[in-house]
Amino acid sequence: MLLSLINDPDTEMMLGGSSWPVSEAEQLRWFEHQEKSRDVLRCIVALQEDSKAIGTIILSDIDQKNATGHIHIKMSKDGGRGKGYGTDAVNTLVKYAFEELRLNCIYANILAYNEASIRLFERCRFKKDGVLRQRIYKKGTFVDLLSYSRLVSD
Repeated sequence: MLLSLINDPDTEMMLGGSSWPVSEAEQLRWFEHQEKSRDVLRCIVALQEDSKAIGTIILSDIDQKNATGHIHIKMSKDGGRGKGYGTDAVNTLVKYAFEELRLNCIYANILAYNEASIRLFERCRFKKDGVLRQRIYKKGTFVDLLSYSRLVSD
């Protein structure tokens, strides 16, 4: 599931940053070289009934001094999207970040045309902070990135 999610062109179009196709061997090498980190928490989103992986959720750039973290989520087309699993995953990770990691602010950057992610984060009580103009290059054009955040006090 992870390899197909990484290599899915429709998913890639909805995410910021850059990506390229990854082989199974490259992915295995990447897994083997991951070390425990204090500034990144990577999680699999899985169905409770059969443990089938349906997505990933990551809290990165964890900054203990400033009490912030950057949240990212990818859900698979075949089972992960539109069923409330993303909302549950975001709310669960945010609760963990606030209560256990003692973070104050969780933020997300969302492509301006990614309406599903905008709805997801707004459902999870994130507020729009602003626009990072023409920040991401997708298919021949520069796209705005919307900055959202949620504070522990929200």
